[in-house]
Amino acid sequence: MALSREQLHRVIDHLSPEKLPALADLIEKLIDEDDEPVTDAEIAEYKRTLQEMRDGEYVPFDEVFGED
Repeated sequence: MALSREQLHRVIDHLSPEKLPALADLIEKLIDEDDEPVTDAEIAEYKRTLQEMRDGEYVPFDEVFGED
């Protein structure tokens, strides 16, 4: 479902102040996205990483960042 700008503004208006920096970071990343094409090496790395995850070769989020 696509949001109109007005709907998105309303959603932002209802966010708590502590969530605004995270939203600002996300928006900045969306604006600054690199338009360069994906290389064959990047695709191969992505596929390798997906296979590692399927094989159980990953570190759980809580182990990396801890539990709050």
